[in-house]
Amino acid sequence: MKIALIGTDGLPARYGGFETFVEQLAPRLVTEGHIVRIIGSSKGRISGIKPQIHGVEIININLSANGVSSVLFDLLSFIRVMFWADGIILLGISAGIFLPVMRRFTKKSRLVINIDGKESQRSKWNSLQKSFASWSELVAVRSAPAVVADNEGIAKILSDRYQRQASVIAYGGDHVQRLDTDTADEILRTHFSLTPSSYALTVARAEPENHIIEMIEGFLKSKIPTYALVSNFDATPYGRAIKDRYQNERRILMIESNYKASDLASLRSRCLVYIHGHSAGGTNPSLVEMLPYARPILAWDCEFNRFTLHDECGYFNSVSNLTKLLMSEQFRKFIPSTGLITDPAYNWNCITSSYIKLIKSLPVRSQ
Repeated sequence: MKIALIGTDGLPARYGGFETFVEQLAPRLVTEGHIVRIIGSSKGRISGIKPQIHGVEIININLSANGVSSVLFDLLSFIRVMFWADGIILLGISAGIFLPVMRRFTKKSRLVINIDGKESQRSKWNSLQKSFASWSELVAVRSAPAVVADNEGIAKILSDRYQRQASVIAYGGDHVQRLDTDTADEILRTHFSLTPSSYALTVARAEPENHIIEMIEGFLKSKIPTYALVSNFDATPYGRAIKDRYQNERRILMIESNYKASDLASLRSRCLVYIHGHSAGGTNPSLVEMLPYARPILAWDCEFNRFTLHDECGYFNSVSNLTKLLMSEQFRKFIPSTGLITDPAYNWNCITSSYIKLIKSLPVRSQ
């Protein structure tokens, strides 16, 4: 089949979960014998057709994939593939209001939408943006030939709100780099001036629904020496406010977005405890990517995180609650089980097979 992946910033991945999803899924689709095309943004990249990456054709258009331009970006991306693709995977609901038209013009009507999390409830949006997101989600869910939810919690919402059954296909975590202990410790010392097993860690975008301030406040009341936070602090007002507020706090180590696999591997594999504050998404990639390292995890108490972690690990929903967990220092009981770490739902090869099976299951419209 000819399969198009649209609705993301593109490759190489440099933004968030959807881009990591594309980076992992696309070459595996090629390995399975499919022809894959990705539409991405040329902002900071070369416009037009790029050389293939792992056999994947990449076309970049001169428009940002995020923010207010995302609706037009997704629509133009669709136009570039609608007569070419046998199957289209649309990531996100930005162009959801156009789904009825997209469905009609998809070459074989094999159109799959992954709706991501609860976009209409993200704190970063104003009331108008939230209303548009709700409307776009409604139209998308009711019009798409197939809907994917990355988490059972999202699937339940779609069932309750729209009476629409979604295929649950999560994100993978088995792609993360592993390092031997000596290499990881050397990177910690030379790159971050950290001592192994002496710090808490969070990897998250600087958004209110990720509860970074609450996690910092909870940490500061604990006895753990350092809290390392990897985030795009300089990219958002919320992130800049965090830097201004805690820049003189010596126990807080703020690391601007770092996508270097070895750096992330060293930070993740040698942390004392990982703190996850996401609350608005479904299966969050940064949480799944922690599982292979078998480190203690404390997550914000919401149904999405409980579904992802199979109710294992630890949960908090307030500053005081987090402080209590950190002060207990009984971190071993928060380590994910082997069954959770090796769950096929988080294996990229299994995820690839699920998407192929879903696309093939859709009826082909008469031409």
